[in-house]
Amino acid sequence: NSLNLMKLFERAIRRARISVKMSEGFNPKPKIAYPLALPVGIKGIDEKLEMELCERMQVSEIETRLKRQLPENIQVTSVEPVSSQVKSFVKDVTYVVKPKKGKMPEAGKAEELLFKDVINTQRKGKKPAFNIRPSINSITTDSQSIDLELKMTPEGMARPEEVLSHLGLQAGKDYEISEIVRKRVNLDSSPKAAC
Repeated sequence: NSLNLMKLFERAIRRARISVKMSEGFNPKPKIAYPLALPVGIKGIDEKLEMELCERMQVSEIETRLKRQLPENIQVTSVEPVSSQVKSFVKDVTYVVKPKKGKMPEAGKAEELLFKDVINTQRKGKKPAFNIRPSINSITTDSQSIDLELKMTPEGMARPEEVLSHLGLQAGKDYEISEIVRKRVNLDSSPKAAC
């Protein structure tokens, strides 16, 4: 759960004595953010976290201090400096799912889906259908798993279970939501708009 992970990182950052800027207002909070929250039930590897520091620190020092304070099952794989003059946003995301009992999409189904211009999905509470096709970069299958590369569009992003549904796979029957793994989040950066 993203909220528990955020609290875990906040505590680790405090214990590591990394000085993070605080938000303004009545209830200040550390300036720590996930560019894309992890959907409920989905596992994540190579997740991104951004924090704004009060003072310049060596990347290696941040990494060393954090690693000492985190549990063994949560690892820091890399730390990269980003200018405070740029704003990161999600460019694309890759999910992998291993369906139960080797159930895979019918031959040619992925190619057929990618050939379409419109793939409408009805989301709860939303009247107009949402076209997920512009958000699908690629669908790759092997004998045991399906990789979905989904990109952010101005309208939003397709959910992995929506794409899997259009591939003929149903959650709870052919795969479990808990078996979907978000394995990569690619960020893009652009200069902050002048105020």
